[in-house]
Amino acid sequence: MTKKPHEVLATREAREQLPAMLERFRQAGADAEPVVIGARRRPEAVVLSYERYLKLAGGRQSVAELLARQVAKLGAGLDPDEALQLADDELHAARRERHASGE
Repeated sequence: MTKKPHEVLATREAREQLPAMLERFRQAGADAEPVVIGARRRPEAVVLSYERYLKLAGGRQSVAELLARQVAKLGAGLDPDEALQLADDELHAARRERHASGE
């Protein structure tokens, strides 16, 4: 299933809609859809709720921690393909755990 691209708001429209965007972010929190902004309707920036930002930032930190643990556990003896496969396996395992816990 291909995800439909977001509508791109012109910068002028984004300025006008900012109060409504903020209210939507307050109401929906992390579930609020991001808003894509750009001149001449070319995507240039994304505005998202702070809650969603924290989830994204936390996800990046989790991946970095997983990779650091793999390096510490296995050392530098891995070739790049093995390291990538281990990181991918760890990421999928973390996602399964998160879904099982209902996050």
